[in-house]
Amino acid sequence: MVMTLENLNLIISLAALVLAIIAVVLAAGLQKMRNTFFKGSRAENLEQVIINQNKKLNELAGQQDYTEKAVKELRDIQTISIQKIGITRYNPFNDNGGNLSFSLAIMDGRNNGVVITSMHGREVNRIYAKPIKNSKSEFSLTEEERGAIESATNF
Repeated sequence: MVMTLENLNLIISLAALVLAIIAVVLAAGLQKMRNTFFKGSRAENLEQVIINQNKKLNELAGQQDYTEKAVKELRDIQTISIQKIGITRYNPFNDNGGNLSFSLAIMDGRNNGVVITSMHGREVNRIYAKPIKNSKSEFSLTEEERGAIESATNF
């Protein structure tokens, strides 16, 4: 087969047509990606989109700083809230049945708080409260009160 000028022109024309079709398909794909990227943004150009996103990122960074500060404050407050409770029930007197008396320890995250003791008898009920600091009290503690504090500490 002899290659003539007409055949060469035909081959070059077909190659140009194939390349043109490929370029149109690629351009349509790029247009579709562009439309997806700019969908709903009404931005004039990519630079404006980037500037807007940067502003939003800065706002989010400020909100994150505020949130981290608030969480730290909540953690600090939490350590002084009631977190530990321990109770010991007992019968201090031999004249009545049941363990109606109790010592109740209520403490925060730093093991500070109060131990409340209620001693129940037939004729009288006595209630005592003693402050607790670092799981200890400046007042003498009964065995039951120490047990309630230990139970709360291990809570």
